[in-house]
Amino acid sequence: MKDIYELLNDLNIDENEFEEMEVNELEKAHIKRSLKKEINKKKKRNSWKKSVTAASIIVGLSVTTFVAYPAYAGNIPVIEDIFRFFDNGKPGFYNNKKENSQNKETGLYYDYKKFSSELNITKESNGVKITINDAVFDGKTLTLTYTIESEQDLGNADITMPRITGMKAYGGTGKTSKIDTNKYVGILTVSNIEDKKLDVAHINWDIDHIQNPDNQTVIKGDWKFAFSLNATDSKIQLTDGIAEKNGVKVSIGKISFNPMSFTVYYDQEVTEMVKNKWDGVDVELEIKDDLGNIYSGEDNGGMRKDSSYHVSGSKTFEKLDPNATKLIITPHITLRDYNSDNFASVEITNDGKKEISLPEKPGKGKEEFVLEDIIIKIQK
Repeated sequence: MKDIYELLNDLNIDENEFEEMEVNELEKAHIKRSLKKEINKKKKRNSWKKSVTAASIIVGLSVTTFVAYPAYAGNIPVIEDIFRFFDNGKPGFYNNKKENSQNKETGLYYDYKKFSSELNITKESNGVKITINDAVFDGKTLTLTYTIESEQDLGNADITMPRITGMKAYGGTGKTSKIDTNKYVGILTVSNIEDKKLDVAHINWDIDHIQNPDNQTVIKGDWKFAFSLNATDSKIQLTDGIAEKNGVKVSIGKISFNPMSFTVYYDQEVTEMVKNKWDGVDVELEIKDDLGNIYSGEDNGGMRKDSSYHVSGSKTFEKLDPNATKLIITPHITLRDYNSDNFASVEITNDGKKEISLPEKPGKGKEEFVLEDIIIKIQK
């Protein structure tokens, strides 16, 4: 399927037929980000000149307006909400999923806005304003979006994660992106690793500092949020899928389905032989269904159990095709060594931080391999 830039190239354009349309800051930011990705990607191909010509139509515009060609305005990918801003690929186009007969728009966060609660709770401290925009909870995983306004540069601001009452073991991930001068948007997830499922999430998000990871500057303040969310409808399917090879075993214990996505929960175990040779083991799950759809997803983090090699984690994928009857899960394994380029270990002493040398192991660089497919029949 052609992307938006190829569609623009195919048009016979009369500049008198353009009309200006006001757009918000999110839409401007997404256009800039999409342009950069497309130009960089096309430069690697022989057809890059064609792409840049089409892209220049938008580059030459004022940053406060967006030109819309009336007959094709519906094809231009703009941001509808913060969830979609952080979506995989370009909103409105199939990037990671096979086109089906319905030709529906897709993406990991495509339906999150629809099922979320609009909160718009704002706290301000030390010249920084933080707003929780929308949030959704499926019984095990909380996903929320936020906006930050600050007179200081925050980079990809690091912020502490929320806590959910009654949730003892959880993983989480977060992203922050600058969309304009002094303005940022972010998304985060907190996922329960335990078997426990909650009907209502009582959430406390106490932020006492924001750190800029680029220059390690810290802004201290007092941003405290407290709110509750009812869980969306969801169904948990228990599974016993296992794949094992070269001393690494991946077990799929359960899958949680909700109206906007599904989450796969897995365990990673390794043998003593692997532990003695390699410093770390990473598992990446690739998922497709029996219709040919390939699902994009985001890691929710995980919890290490009796050793650093035994991990319980989860990963959330985009909405399941309702016509699918099977999921084919392919675990991709990476064995790696830790060195100064990819790992740093420190010990806090009275004199400050002290770097710790890791014990030498025979495994060098990395080794990659793929386990056999784990096929899960979906319970309807």
